[in-house]
Amino acid sequence: MNENDWFIIITLCTAYTLVYRLPSLFPRSLSILVMFFSLSLAKGADNTLGVKPLDLYDTNELPIFDIIDLLTWAIYPAAGYLFIYFFHRQRISGIYTAIYLIICAQLATWFEWICVHFRVFHYKDWTLAYSYVTYLIVQPLTIVFFEYLKRKYKSLRQEKKGKLTMNT
Repeated sequence: MNENDWFIIITLCTAYTLVYRLPSLFPRSLSILVMFFSLSLAKGADNTLGVKPLDLYDTNELPIFDIIDLLTWAIYPAAGYLFIYFFHRQRISGIYTAIYLIICAQLATWFEWICVHFRVFHYKDWTLAYSYVTYLIVQPLTIVFFEYLKRKYKSLRQEKKGKLTMNT
């Protein structure tokens, strides 16, 4: 194992320790859906931008899929969860949403810069500026998805509560 592998393992352990130690703010089903959504966005981007015909960057050191690639993918759900967790916990809304998005995009770009240093990503025709713009697109989508899930969850709970009331 080299420093690339250790960086990914330490990042993964730190992220999931934080996820599991934070008090729960929303139902587990919403947490899981946000995590899968974050993974889907990341993998969708990787499978669009990181492979031919674009092939703008590579992930990790080997051109083949290995266990470290799987561990790298596992970081995205935790990152998405933490992004939504703090958004929800701080009850961010209005203009503060834009400020939160700018700050989070900067933090994500800074973290990606560290990932490049540890050879998690190898840029070909990609730059951190592209990543910053990508975060400014992906993060609002994550918030919209989460807000939709919250509304749907509340609606289903009210519907279920109404059915219980009518049956008694």
